[in-house]
Amino acid sequence: MKIVKKLHDLGSFLRSLFLNGLFTIIPIALTVFVIKFTYDFAFRLLEPLREFGPESFHRMYGSEFIVVTGFILLLGFVLKIVIVHSVVHYFERLIVKIPFIRIVYSSAKMLVDFFRISKKGNTKSREVVLITYPRPGNYHLAFLLEPADDSYQKIIPHHLKKTPDERYYKVFMPNSPNPTTGYFFILPESDLIHTNITFEEAVKTLVSCGLITPESLINYQPGEQQK
Repeated sequence: MKIVKKLHDLGSFLRSLFLNGLFTIIPIALTVFVIKFTYDFAFRLLEPLREFGPESFHRMYGSEFIVVTGFILLLGFVLKIVIVHSVVHYFERLIVKIPFIRIVYSSAKMLVDFFRISKKGNTKSREVVLITYPRPGNYHLAFLLEPADDSYQKIIPHHLKKTPDERYYKVFMPNSPNPTTGYFFILPESDLIHTNITFEEAVKTLVSCGLITPESLINYQPGEQQK
């Protein structure tokens, strides 16, 4: 029985080592594969142009890398500066003329713009809060959008409000691991727990299914005031 137990423990240990190694190498392997595939594709595309270059350039070590990198940079510049803006604007002008598609496209564009993490970052409209979900005692990350004073708050019956002057807010509760889907709530201010978690930290936490802990929480000291 001791031999069986030792073999079982050894098997568990080897399985753990294998899984650790596998989960470590998969992201690296995928990254290398994508880079190599892109490089090979661009190189095959540009290979005929090598005939027009000087012979000395052909003998230069890494000349293919220089050509491919230069081509990608040039393509990115042309797409970003010359083509993209005019094409996108023309496409948007065309879309707004189609009733149903206009609604879908506008909503999708607003959602993408909301989740686009900018270096400047409009943190005011991306405040991260905690809300009670799905039952009391359970909490979920959510994004505080804006006050609902001039919209949904008007249709909430007065007898359902905790206080006559209770203020309501629009709140989006994202799903995990896909934060671009979720639920839209109209919640009273008393149901919101304000946090110092940044928008980027919240998105990373949601996408990783909670495996990534926000830096602001790691450095948080008990008794520290949340905003």
